Amino acid sequence: MNAHLCRVLAKPFPKKYVARLKGIILRAGEDAPADIILGKITLLSLLAFLITILIPFALHAAYTASHILIAIVAFLFIQTLGYFHLFFKAEDRTAKIEDALPDALQLVAANIKAGITPFKALKLAARTEFGPLAEEIHIATSKAYGTSSFTDALLGISKRVSSETLERALKLFISALESGGHLAPLLEELSRDIAQNRSLKKEMITNTKTYAVFIMFTIMFIAPLLLSVSIYFITLISSMQSQAGVADASFGMGFLAGEVVITPAFLTVISIILLFATSMLACMLLGVIKEGKASHGLRTAPIIIVGSLILFVIYRHLISNFFGNLT
Repeated sequence: MNAHLCRVLAKPFPKKYVARLKGIILRAGEDAPADIILGKITLLSLLAFLITILIPFALHAAYTASHILIAIVAFLFIQTLGYFHLFFKAEDRTAKIEDALPDALQLVAANIKAGITPFKALKLAARTEFGPLAEEIHIATSKAYGTSSFTDALLGISKRVSSETLERALKLFISALESGGHLAPLLEELSRDIAQNRSLKKEMITNTKTYAVFIMFTIMFIAPLLLSVSIYFITLISSMQSQAGVADASFGMGFLAGEVVITPAFLTVISIILLFATSMLACMLLGVIKEGKASHGLRTAPIIIVGSLILFVIYRHLISNFFGNLT
């Protein structure tokens, strides 16, 4: 794809957004510049916009303002999808680095105990099975061979990886290195501490799994059912009102004389909005429970939203057929 075109498409975006995206791209391990990636996402968004705009013409349908609104939503959807793809890629990379960190620290400590210098010990610890962590160590040691100092090269890792655990480990490593302390025992203790914290985190996730299942069950199965019953009830009352006359009030049917302000169509729209909002909030809550960040729950949000809406349509159809046959 033409790099110049991508840069032109990325220019209209605010500098703060581009800078934020640049940080995410760096943490995701991507080599391409931020404006190139943003330009590619924007080009795909524009294609989605144009396709949505041209669909009514292709189908020879009446063109309305709602088509423009749908096209704008399609553009924003592709932009959001591209952003979160990079975001979750960066988060997955961070998780892999944190998983490999305790073993890497143990290996560095073992190398130092064997009489190897800290720099060489760290370089030898960059094994392929450590994945992204090995890549970061290679980058840091390569910079240390050049103009950067060893400590600056190590601190540079924390700029490319958004991890408090890794940043704390690097600072302790540098502090012990500069003060001439016992580096090997410190790294071993740090490795055990990180491994224990991750074990406690996994145990907490296991203990809260019941709450997560209950929340998802309520959002996906119970909420659509209750909303479907409510819509059918309003539909039934409206139908009875249209058939009942004023004289019915004398036969104990006075409750039908009042006007039902809420229509089935209005309640259907409200139900869709509620299902969308509650599904999104529930996923964010699960993200907080599992990873401590609401944004982590957004990964499963599309599945939960689509699932709850599909069940809502199915429930409406089943309830209408079931009670319709009874009457």
